Amino acid sequence: MKISKTSILIKFLKFRFYRKFKSNSISLIKKRKWKKTILSSPYYKNIILKNKEFPIMNKALFMENFNLINTVQIKKSEALKLAFKSEKSRDFTPSINGISIGLSSGTSGSRGIFLTNKKEKEIWVAAILDRVIGFSLKKRKVAFFLRANNNLYEAVKSKLLSFTFFDIKIPVEQHIITLIELNPTILIAQPSMLMKIAQHYIYLKIQPRIQKIISVAEVLEDDQKEYLTSVFNRPIDQVYQCTEGFLAYTCKKGKLHLNEDWLEIEKRYLDQKKDRFYPIITDYLRESQPIVRYELNDILHEGFSCSCGSKSTVISKIEGRSDDVFRFYKNETVVDIYPDFIRRVIITASKKVKNYTVVLIEARKINVYLEVADKNKLENIFKTVKKELNTLFLSFGIEDINIVSVDLNHDQINKYRRIKNEYKKSF
Repeated sequence: MKISKTSILIKFLKFRFYRKFKSNSISLIKKRKWKKTILSSPYYKNIILKNKEFPIMNKALFMENFNLINTVQIKKSEALKLAFKSEKSRDFTPSINGISIGLSSGTSGSRGIFLTNKKEKEIWVAAILDRVIGFSLKKRKVAFFLRANNNLYEAVKSKLLSFTFFDIKIPVEQHIITLIELNPTILIAQPSMLMKIAQHYIYLKIQPRIQKIISVAEVLEDDQKEYLTSVFNRPIDQVYQCTEGFLAYTCKKGKLHLNEDWLEIEKRYLDQKKDRFYPIITDYLRESQPIVRYELNDILHEGFSCSCGSKSTVISKIEGRSDDVFRFYKNETVVDIYPDFIRRVIITASKKVKNYTVVLIEARKINVYLEVADKNKLENIFKTVKKELNTLFLSFGIEDINIVSVDLNHDQINKYRRIKNEYKKSF
């Protein structure tokens, strides 16, 4: 599937035009086009013809009705088969009839499959260029730390904009010299990785000259933001994104705004003050797999209006997406294994896993709780999970991990986290 730079440029200019000259609300034209699109979805067409209200969607319901919801006649079985094959081969380029397949676990622990066509990819790239990377006639170099390379970045590289991928599976110590020599204009990484990079700059007594720092994937805590700002001498921008869509970005005033010029956000408030809510999103730009009243389980804190001119909702804080990095000693050095690697092991090990927790409780001990559809198969499923986890750890050079099956021990008052590091030894 070849991405068109011309199409991306046109979409980029449209984003810029509407942000500058139009309101932040969704246009009636966009809503009408979307209504025609979802008539191609058997699931939503049936609801429209019956003149019923669209139901609140979650991952379980979404996956249960996968074959009927998508508009491109892709079956869940073939999508899952391709997604698992890509996970094992680490080649994410294969598609089905030009439709890319993505696999996600999310905070619920269950699988999610997400489809994107060529147009949707171009829209995403244009939106990222508009709201995250920004436009400049100066030559810029972008360094990004991710679990897997994203071929979309390659589609927009030019004489003015280049991208360098750093695999987070590789210890940051092996990346740091390359990063310093690259001297990127823009650095994109998880807060936990940004912290390690900052510490290396300090240790090496090198003053960072990076012009823009963008935090992704994990919750950026206040103390992390303060520390990173002091080291890089730059404000830290954020991107709030999940497989359901590109949800929010940091404006020039440093506030995180929801993209309400194409997302309709219903707010399910969690307290009487109405400052904390679950977002229920409808995406008016998605075609191949409509996102309609999809409720996320992230807890968002609503902020006050912003002086940047955008009327979109300000998010003052995101709760619920920050996992713990697993840390181990190897030959007196620290090895970090990021939660996404562990999460992928669990969701690909068995289709029977409904819920789980993986907890590092000692330097070489991990407790695993599995909730499965058939309890009689728990023992065999645990053996598979244990084997796959050990394979993962060995790929990082970590051996002799004691992995134990345990019952769930969770206090309902506390936030439920599936991947936790309770071995808080200082490194």
